[in-house]
Amino acid sequence: MDGSTQSEWKSLLRGTMLAAAVTGVLLVSNAPLQRGSLSISDFGMALFAFYFALPAVALIGLPLFLVLRALGWARWWSTALAGALGGALVTIVLQLPDTPNPRHFPWMCGVGAVAALAFWWAATRRPKRNSGAAEEAG
Repeated sequence: MDGSTQSEWKSLLRGTMLAAAVTGVLLVSNAPLQRGSLSISDFGMALFAFYFALPAVALIGLPLFLVLRALGWARWWSTALAGALGGALVTIVLQLPDTPNPRHFPWMCGVGAVAALAFWWAATRRPKRNSGAAEEAG
């Protein structure tokens, strides 16, 4: 594997992990906001939500981003729209076999859009190269 391919996979992995973390935090943020304080269990619930969000991001979000990129449409706004679509899809899947409750769509579409923006930022940013530090160390 050459350096550019390895770097590309690292950025996609970084984006997947960040999107899952953002999703985990957002999914459990409602209770602390209503209480007005954080508890230690909120951190545990966010970690629990992360473990469920990670496969969802990997199975829904990552392929959507790769399709957008292959079509040349991977912009921040198109990625956010794809994330909202992914949030809607997750809402439908989680409520099967019942009819999905329309109340859940705005929140889950918002979570999907914010997570997709985090993914886009992490996957498209280029790390800074610090050549001066390497020269000083050598």
